[in-house]
Amino acid sequence: MKRIFFVSSLFIIIFIIIGIYIIKKPTYSAVYRGRLIAFKYGCFNCHGFEGIGGIKNPNYKYEEVPSFKGQTYMMFIKNPSEIEEWILYGKPRNRKVDNKGLIKMPAYENIISQKELNDLIIYLKVIMDLIEINDSIAKRGYEIAENMGCFGCHGPYGLGGMPNPRSLKGYIPGWDDKEFNRLVLNDKEMREWIKEGKIKRLEFILKFQTIKMPSYKEVLNEQQIDTIIYYIKYLRSNYALKF
Repeated sequence: MKRIFFVSSLFIIIFIIIGIYIIKKPTYSAVYRGRLIAFKYGCFNCHGFEGIGGIKNPNYKYEEVPSFKGQTYMMFIKNPSEIEEWILYGKPRNRKVDNKGLIKMPAYENIISQKELNDLIIYLKVIMDLIEINDSIAKRGYEIAENMGCFGCHGPYGLGGMPNPRSLKGYIPGWDDKEFNRLVLNDKEMREWIKEGKIKRLEFILKFQTIKMPSYKEVLNEQQIDTIIYYIKYLRSNYALKF
């Protein structure tokens, strides 16, 4: 009897451990993964912290290694396929690039995997502001969210997210995250998240995380909240889980 009790207890403990592992296992979005890959392969070494530039390049006509932001896409990339070519070959394959600077773009053709390449390209497209919002209401929602600082934690466009110690998954989820449907069951809960910075259903879990969601009920009116919710739904319909 004691043996049966011991074995049964052991199985229960194992199932609990497996359950906790599954619940806490991160499900990073492509943009989040792409940022980690950029860090892994040293992209920020030359393109600056988070790819915002500022690294000097002696003898280069533009003086600095280009950032991922600003006019970089228009100046250095003639079509979307060249993003991949810059990564794999260190330059576009079908045109000459005048770079007499001491710092040269390395080639990652034999280093980066196809999956990593795909995620990195998605990350770069987001950072370069190449995601088009073809909806006037969604665009307004994007602007409100940007002005409220939402993308600082949820990632550019709300795609991605940033680390958050002691949170359930270890990071602040982006609005394209696979966990979104567990965190937000309906529009009512989304409104509660924005207004209160938390929801009652998850209040016990949320209190342990280091970075807390701010409450926007004093700075956003109902129409603005509706517009942000519209944008989030637009984002998920067009981009979430498709990367």
